[in-house]
Amino acid sequence: MGKRYTKALFEVAEEQKSVEEMLEDLKALKQVYEENPGLGFALAGRSISRTEKLKILDTLKGQFGSLMQDFLGLVFDNNRMDCVIDIADAFIEKYDEVNGIVEATVTTAIELDQTQAKNLESVIKKRFSVNEVNLTKIVDSNIIGGVIIRVGDQVVDGSVVKKFNDIKNMLLVNN
Repeated sequence: MGKRYTKALFEVAEEQKSVEEMLEDLKALKQVYEENPGLGFALAGRSISRTEKLKILDTLKGQFGSLMQDFLGLVFDNNRMDCVIDIADAFIEKYDEVNGIVEATVTTAIELDQTQAKNLESVIKKRFSVNEVNLTKIVDSNIIGGVIIRVGDQVVDGSVVKKFNDIKNMLLVNN
C-alpha cells in the first residue's frame, strides 16, 4: 500500500523540487509516530470521532510544509493514517536508491576507529557502486576477528569464526 503513495509523492516532490524537504518532513513524521505508537490506529480507526481526528490531524499538519500537509490530508481522507511509517520508509528507500545511498552494518570483534570506519566505507562504496554509505557499527567478540558487512540482503562474511567453521566443515566432509 505504501509503495503507491510513495511513488506519487516522490514524483510530485521532484516536480516541486522539494524532495529533500519532503524527506525531512517524513523522517520527522515517522519519529512522531514512533513516539506515539497508537497514533496511526487512532487516526484510521473508529475509536474517536472524525471531529477529534481532524483536530489531531490539524495539530500534526501544522509543523510541516504545504506539500506534506496536502499529503497528510489525502492519506487521512483515504483512511490510511496507519500506513504512514510504511510510506515514510518506502520514500526514504526510494530517495536512497535514486541518490546511491546504502545502509550498511559492519560487525567487528573490536571497536573500529574513525580511520578504519572510513576505509570500510570506501570499500563498500566501491564494492556496491554507491555514492554514500550510512554505516552502523556493531561489536561482537564472538566473531573472533575479521569483519562481517551487511548491505541490504547481501552479506560479506570475512570473520575468523566463519573461516574456522568452513575449515571444520571441510574436514568433516573429507573424513
